[in-house]
Amino acid sequence: MTHETTETPAEEHLLLSADTNGDGKPDVWLSDTTGDGKADLYQFDTTGDGTVDVTIVEDTEHEGTERTVIEGDGGHPLPS
Repeated sequence: MTHETTETPAEEHLLLSADTNGDGKPDVWLSDTTGDGKADLYQFDTTGDGTVDVTIVEDTEHEGTERTVIEGDGGHPLPS
């Protein structure tokens, strides 16, 4: 399985962006990279600094059943 990391969401494929922490800037993006109208790339700015910290993609072979974290910690803190 091959994945590409996207630093910023592509506007032409962006399905949803949301401001979840109320600072007036989007920090969650759902994108459709395949053109089928369904989100398959999930990006999160978990620190509020304006950059993507966590990137998750759908498994193209088992769509909707498996997601893989390809950048970041998947939103879970790593043990120190």
